[in-house]
Amino acid sequence: MKLLLTAFLSLILSAFTQELPNDREKILEALLNAPDRTSLDQAIKAGKAAGLPDQLFLEARFVFLVNEDDRVALATLSSELEAHLPKFSPDDTMLFAVKEDFASIVQYTKALAALQNNDTTLFKKHITEAFWLAPSHATQFAPLIDDMRINEAMKKITLDLNLEFEDQRVKGESKSLKAIAGGSPAFLIHFWSPWASQAMAIMDEFQIISGSLIKNNIPVASILLSSTTEARRAGDDLVARKKQGNTAHWLVDTEKFSLGSLMRVSSFPTVVLVSNKGKILFNGDPANRRLWEILTAINPEITEPTINAVLPKRDPKGTSRAKNGN
Repeated sequence: MKLLLTAFLSLILSAFTQELPNDREKILEALLNAPDRTSLDQAIKAGKAAGLPDQLFLEARFVFLVNEDDRVALATLSSELEAHLPKFSPDDTMLFAVKEDFASIVQYTKALAALQNNDTTLFKKHITEAFWLAPSHATQFAPLIDDMRINEAMKKITLDLNLEFEDQRVKGESKSLKAIAGGSPAFLIHFWSPWASQAMAIMDEFQIISGSLIKNNIPVASILLSSTTEARRAGDDLVARKKQGNTAHWLVDTEKFSLGSLMRVSSFPTVVLVSNKGKILFNGDPANRRLWEILTAINPEITEPTINAVLPKRDPKGTSRAKNGN
């Protein structure tokens, strides 16, 4: 939904604030850029004291939850958004040029609610309506469809843990998924290619995640998707350089019956969390909060590493997330 937040901000917010006093401009900025829940609550309190319309506070909550990628809370917010739709005012907005744009996020959040309830039919109805109302936001709605299709496909898969993959570090040897899992409750598979810029851009981030999970009894296997001799050579060179500082397993995908294809890897970064029974627990971006919720449920000692203290924070779609959330 990032375009939904950025496409209008520079144009609409500037138009909205041109005639406002500086203190109100500061409140509006605080509403849109709240870094945490406490800051958001303080901005809303200040906005109410300043007499700002309630619609702004609803929009601010929506923005905050989008930036947090909190789909559960967004689904819950759908009822409030829908109740406000008849009262929507283009004079009281920070984000939406027309009522149809606001209506599109009503349908978007209702689609999220349908996903939470595993209601595919209702999901299709709401996401189609969201597209119809705001076709310019298609690139923001489309990932939900991809998520639904991947989740449905993963439910039908039980990995054969006896599958073996060539070991990049030890020539002529291979490892099975069962050997990687060992006695752990789950293990993480990380897919990458040296020729995929998105995969290489998060390699340092992956190293931090990998180290954290391994310390908490979640093994990690990094699978090279190598389609050419040149790609394999580049991948081997990178692994050789990291040999001293990484305890993950570095393996090569098979040419036939590719694991990458089975897991429907079509973009980077992609990781797959697998139970010790071969069930797929998660398939997606490692920055997705759902991955860490599942990991924490497996082991309460696991928390998402504070990557932003070392590296720039990312959105779950692989783009850099600036401090202001745009």
